[in-house]
Amino acid sequence: MDITTSKGTIQGYNGVASVDKKHQIIIDAQAFGEGQEHHTLQPVLETIKARYSRLGISENIYEDGIIVTADTGFANEANNQYLHENSINAYVPDNRFRSRDPKFKNQKTKYGKRSDYKKVKTTRVIPATEFSLDPVNKTCTCPAGESMWLKNEGIDKRGNYKLFFEGRLSKCRDCVLNYKCMSNPNAANTRTGHGRQVSFILENKRPPNFTDWMKQRVDSDKGKLIYSHRMSVVEPVFGNIGTNKRLNRFSLRGRQKVQGQWKLFCMVHNIEKLMNYGTMAA
Repeated sequence: MDITTSKGTIQGYNGVASVDKKHQIIIDAQAFGEGQEHHTLQPVLETIKARYSRLGISENIYEDGIIVTADTGFANEANNQYLHENSINAYVPDNRFRSRDPKFKNQKTKYGKRSDYKKVKTTRVIPATEFSLDPVNKTCTCPAGESMWLKNEGIDKRGNYKLFFEGRLSKCRDCVLNYKCMSNPNAANTRTGHGRQVSFILENKRPPNFTDWMKQRVDSDKGKLIYSHRMSVVEPVFGNIGTNKRLNRFSLRGRQKVQGQWKLFCMVHNIEKLMNYGTMAA
């Protein structure tokens, strides 16, 4: 099976594994040979949901506070729409999410230092990135969990398509985050005052889409913190199977056989975890 990847075209299959954060147990393992990884996200998540329901653990695991992270290979509009419409708490960054992060502005690449960063203005108030924007439904929730109202939307003087939100004055006036959130907290105490105001730029002067929604999630401080744990959760598992178990490539042909080989190695990984942690891994 020919698979086209960022590293060229290879003959073979791609092993996909879903790992829990607590003990690095593999909860789902599947092998695919149809090209890029994009199309594998939904069947994997559906399989996990069905398995947990069948075992009587949870009727819908994604309604129980479960957080899903996946690498950039799974990021596209269709997947983001699926995650949004099924209310799955997921963080799947696009391949340019680091270029938008000021922390990486001096990071060197093979082309030299990154030059596409703008200086970020430092401020003492809670930044707009900590407000939860849903550009598809055009809603915004502040860090205190209160819904804001859409004050305006349109093209600004620089030609950017923007959504402008404002906090309700009655909520901002008595909010415990008042002095952290507003540059002039006393303004909320006047009749003519305003609640906290934030605006968000949407790209390409087009209506918001599901990719905008995901970008807002992964670019927030909360999203960056959550996604930062992914590397230490799933990569050691692939390292163990590839380096310690020496599964550098599949040695069988046909998806059914490859699937069996991949699941066998993943099962051995899980057995080792159970041996090391015993009932703690349950």
